[in-house]
Amino acid sequence: MVDTPRKRQFPEDAATTEPGALAPAPTSPRTPPADGPMDRDLAVAVGRGLMGRCPNCGKGAMFRGYLSVSPRCPVCGEDLSFQRADDAPAFVTLLVVCFVGGAGVLASDVASPQTPLLAVALFWLVVTAVASLLVLRLTKGAVVGYQWALRMHGFAGPKGGRA
Repeated sequence: MVDTPRKRQFPEDAATTEPGALAPAPTSPRTPPADGPMDRDLAVAVGRGLMGRCPNCGKGAMFRGYLSVSPRCPVCGEDLSFQRADDAPAFVTLLVVCFVGGAGVLASDVASPQTPLLAVALFWLVVTAVASLLVLRLTKGAVVGYQWALRMHGFAGPKGGRA
């Protein structure tokens, strides 16, 4: 009969010492909390953000000004103060608006080559400015919805804390 070595005493959260046993998986900021599965639908949250609505309930207004996010949803009370959109909405807006404006300038030149350059430049400058103002708010709402759905920053809840 083979004598087995004694098991060492480990703290409660330590992995088992049996051969072949797997160590517990490390947690990351995107790991769902232990109290339940990740029940936040990404597409719904981003869609609600695009509409300027709370990503949680879809009824309350996300913005209290043009780009300032309300600290809490007025309907469901969801804490939205953890959002960190930073420069992402500006980069997405720049990408979209420059693509549309550049394509518009080129299409104007092909469609009507006799139009004065100053008229084309002024027209597309106004279109670009209006498009920037429209797209910027939409993308900021989408970014906040994205962060909420993936539980980024502090959106993980009371157990998650700020990451």
